[in-house]
Amino acid sequence: MDDVSRIRDRIDELDQEIVKLLKNRYENARLLGRIKQQRHLEYRDPEREKIILRKIERAATSLDLDPKLIQPIFEQIFTFSVQAQRDQPEKSAKRLDQTRILIVGGTGGMGRFFARFSSLHGAKVKLAGREISKTRTAAKEMEVEPGTILDAASSDMVILSVPMEETVRVATETASLMTTGSLLADLSSVKTGISDRVAEKIPKGLEYVSLHPLFGPGVDHLHDQIIVAVPYSPGQKWTRLSRALQSGGSKIQTMSAAQHDRAMAYVQGLHHFALISLGLGLNGMGGEPRTQSLRETEGRIVRMLDGWDVIVGIQQLNPFLPPVRQKFLELATNLAQIRSKQASGVKKRLVSNVQKWSRKL
Repeated sequence: MDDVSRIRDRIDELDQEIVKLLKNRYENARLLGRIKQQRHLEYRDPEREKIILRKIERAATSLDLDPKLIQPIFEQIFTFSVQAQRDQPEKSAKRLDQTRILIVGGTGGMGRFFARFSSLHGAKVKLAGREISKTRTAAKEMEVEPGTILDAASSDMVILSVPMEETVRVATETASLMTTGSLLADLSSVKTGISDRVAEKIPKGLEYVSLHPLFGPGVDHLHDQIIVAVPYSPGQKWTRLSRALQSGGSKIQTMSAAQHDRAMAYVQGLHHFALISLGLGLNGMGGEPRTQSLRETEGRIVRMLDGWDVIVGIQQLNPFLPPVRQKFLELATNLAQIRSKQASGVKKRLVSNVQKWSRKL
């Protein structure tokens, strides 16, 4: 491939990345629009636009770009964002209209995410946390009501966002207060030994679906995000919630508990284990230079620390993970002893794996 073709291919890749970033900005603008709509705020904020343009001018100058060429692009992006804020389909906004939802563990990151999402879709949301003062503060910030676990008795849906080791106990206690036909959902990252035990313990007549959002609490919107659902006893309430989640742009993937944990042993468990090992192995790397690839990996390790308790829980509780880790350790040990004659075989195996991933994408 000559230089012209190679550079054009790279430009094509950058164009695709720009479109994806614009889509992400658009979805965040739509989310902001819903909040402004609820608070009766103007969609356009000229002062904020001026502040952004000043930041963009400084950034462009530092990168040796002419700010006069960049400014019109961002002025068009502002127009695009205002259009996104006004794009609030009524049907989508009312998916959970007047639905009474209790978030147990709502002061944590994922609990807050589901509280914000539910409220913006018209639900009457209450938060229940361990500490009353913290619960009241979080509820005030999100403009929902503070509550307690006793509010489960008057809720249409209860979403549990509690530590995995507490899920069975809290689910059992909460379910005993709920009325027939209401929905209980948990957000546990491991299902075997947790969701199946919950399904056995809760009263008959309740809907129960165990969920696993495959994203962190730092995500602002659901567009293109995957949520795994293990439906033990789904019904009308689950249908309503799943439609609301999908209207927000998420993809619901249904699995059994065993299917989920087998997949997560690789998707999360092995991935986290490898990153932890790499992070510990980089202890001698205390300065520059750094490659862009290493910076990106370091960023993943840093973000992983934000959910450390969940990551440790997955390592300890997923029953399918120990043999996966062991196989990984054996592969790493063999790889460390590889000779030059074996390198081509390793590459063929790696290429084969990459082809499998590509077919799944």
